[in-house]
Amino acid sequence: MANLLNVALGFLLIVSVALDLSPVNAQRRCTEILDPNNCVPDDCKNECIQKHNGNGLCVGSSGTGQFACACTYDCNLDESNSLN
Repeated sequence: MANLLNVALGFLLIVSVALDLSPVNAQRRCTEILDPNNCVPDDCKNECIQKHNGNGLCVGSSGTGQFACACTYDCNLDESNSLN
């Protein structure tokens, strides 16, 4: 019985070492306001794709009742660190 337990623990140890993958280098997400006033959805989407290959959406501006074009995209670590 003890031998079976040792084999099982050894197997789990080998599997856990084998599954120890290198850490994932996750992308940071950045957001840039491309147009703070009068967002047009198609224009916002197209400008964001051209500028950052990102996703442009019209979002409500606080208190103004207008919509701003917000572009969300994958940014590199250097750029995201400079924003913090």
